[in-house]
Amino acid sequence: MDLKVYKINGTNNHLDYDKLINSLETKLEPTCHQAELIVLNRFPVAVTAQTSLDFIILIKIPDIHNNYYRIKGDDGWLYLKNQIIAVSVIDEFENREIDYQGNTIEIENQFFSFQEDASKIKWGLTNYLADKCGLERNYITIHPLIWIKNKNSIVIDNDVYVGKELTYDSIEAVISKNYYYKWPGYRNWQSNDYLFEYHIKQIFEQASKDSKEGFITKKKIDRIQRKFGVKQDESNSIIGIKLVEVKGKAGTGKTSELLKWMLKNSLKGRKGVFLTYNHLLVFDITSQVKSFSNRQSDDVKKASTTTYTIHGYFYNVAKKLGVLLLMTEARIKELTAILDNRWIEIESFFNRERKPTDTSLSWLKMRVQNNWQVNQGIKREAILFIQYIEKLRYLPNQQETARLFKQFRDDKIDKLANLESSNIFLKDYAEVLKRIRQATSDLDGFLKDLDVESKYDLLHITLDLNPKILDKDRSGKIDFEKLKTRYKKSISGFRAGRIAYIDEAQDCHPYERDIFFNLFGSNNCVIANGDKEQLIRYSELCDWHISQGKKIDYHIYPKPSKSYRMKPAIAALANHIAEWYNIDLNIEPLETEDHGHIYISNTNNVDEQVTALDELHKIGERQGCTSYESLLLLKPADTSTNSNTGNEEISLTSSVRVNEYNNIVNDSTNKRVNWSLVSKAKEKLPEIYFWNSTGNVDKRELPVPGSLSVRSIYYASCRGIEAWSVMCFGLDTFLKIKPMKMKQIIIY
Repeated sequence: MDLKVYKINGTNNHLDYDKLINSLETKLEPTCHQAELIVLNRFPVAVTAQTSLDFIILIKIPDIHNNYYRIKGDDGWLYLKNQIIAVSVIDEFENREIDYQGNTIEIENQFFSFQEDASKIKWGLTNYLADKCGLERNYITIHPLIWIKNKNSIVIDNDVYVGKELTYDSIEAVISKNYYYKWPGYRNWQSNDYLFEYHIKQIFEQASKDSKEGFITKKKIDRIQRKFGVKQDESNSIIGIKLVEVKGKAGTGKTSELLKWMLKNSLKGRKGVFLTYNHLLVFDITSQVKSFSNRQSDDVKKASTTTYTIHGYFYNVAKKLGVLLLMTEARIKELTAILDNRWIEIESFFNRERKPTDTSLSWLKMRVQNNWQVNQGIKREAILFIQYIEKLRYLPNQQETARLFKQFRDDKIDKLANLESSNIFLKDYAEVLKRIRQATSDLDGFLKDLDVESKYDLLHITLDLNPKILDKDRSGKIDFEKLKTRYKKSISGFRAGRIAYIDEAQDCHPYERDIFFNLFGSNNCVIANGDKEQLIRYSELCDWHISQGKKIDYHIYPKPSKSYRMKPAIAALANHIAEWYNIDLNIEPLETEDHGHIYISNTNNVDEQVTALDELHKIGERQGCTSYESLLLLKPADTSTNSNTGNEEISLTSSVRVNEYNNIVNDSTNKRVNWSLVSKAKEKLPEIYFWNSTGNVDKRELPVPGSLSVRSIYYASCRGIEAWSVMCFGLDTFLKIKPMKMKQIIIY
């Protein structure tokens, strides 16, 4: 057969290309005489902060006569048209013993789950292709694959492959387990070879542009790659021995020090996790990590480094330990019982209405709406189920209908658990932290206080519990000692040999501090600690030198007061505002002949604002900055929006809500006010890409902002973020609570 193979951006050291090609040819050859394989190595753009995307495999089978490939699935023959397979390689467990239990991988008494990593890759790449490369979102299907290299074991799951070599047989064995295997990577490529060529070229060009380093990023990466100074080296050598604390004022480079240590140590095989409160700063750190990695040769081995918001990290810990389900058990049980009781009546009605021949779902829906005298909750549940199976067009037989309802029910309950978990996390954060702290310091007390032994039905999916863990002599309760072992392995997996680099540590809750110490050990924590003027969440500084009644051994690395972010004019304004509020800021500016400029404008004319925006963007470009570095747009949060951006990703974990009839329904996007400036700027300056997280946007569909992005965000998201020019709108509104009135300010 004619298999065209293209290797883009070099070759990946982990991949045996000949074996991949031969295995694909063997699969396709009986029925396919023409196909195309593209392997894109080291995708240059970060699509997610939590895991790496090492290479992308693209397979295209032209739509010509008698040229096809198919496999037998549960629902009949599945035809392969084209595929987009995104691969993340984990090579740190190559010589370890691996045991596979359910959806959980056990390595040296530590539990690991990679489902979330796979989901982040899938939707991160989907968002990038849709938002930046012009592909239609609803027609994209990404197959994520986590390849854990191991010489001895073979494991195949929905998104994980454990094995020595990656062939197309192993790829297909994994991705064919997913219901979406039957869909093409991109539907519009099926019968349009020209469009395939056009999009592939566009994706490569766009990724090349988005990964470009500008003036500011280059300086940051150059700073990271420099050798340590004497004090830096001394502090770095203490990491792993005692708590290391970088102390200094805003803009003095505390975050940069943490990042430099994490990346430098990753080249020595030390894994790291970077934690910060600001969701947008996670993207910024991720971009710098990607730029650093792109500069390394393929021969350089780098240990894994990941970035999370602190809230996102604790949400995952609480979820995986079952804390959130245990705290919402009563509500989940209540709504599950309502759903089960409703199905009894719905099933009975369907059976009464079922015709001897095919029963049209549209007709059945009309009968539910107009001819069934029942309460609105039951009626709406029946309609929701009909909508769930409407692609079938006709009502299946009784057995199949019952099976489909079980799928419908499980899907609803899973989404309900996410919804209730999100709600309790946001509304009762301190209590959630208290329970996590108890689980990580007094496991026996945690298990007994929440009667976890009796909660198998509630927890078996989240904790991936095998029925063998049940103690049959105790009426179906979970064996306590086995449960303790299960929890200990999960807790151990959260650290997994990593160093925790914690930004803005002065703003932590004492429970957060204690949990970090419980999980990582104080000797494996490195913190950036500011003064009182940097507090946002709480009014008191978090004391990291004591935890749960014990003194902590620590080393302080002090930073001078010189700001890396502020020129003299900007520093003078910041010091002036701080003095007005009796804050001892005293920021020392950069030593530069360019003092910077501050413009104060009274205009509310959007056209004039767009003109100013364009001018400031060009000023940054002249300095060698990318769009990402050139300009940042800030505005106060709308009253209807949640300005607590640290919890932003938590509030987006569920796409459902419970309505007034106790139906679990899709949650429509909250209507917010669109920023007229961004809308007008998009119209007048089409060459600029605006990464806009304000107004009526679905943040779940936003890609990681690349170098071509001008960010427009709320003030609450700007902590630690910088650009050559910053346009601050409605600053008087933002400062009203102080109270203080200021005019609109444009700063660069």
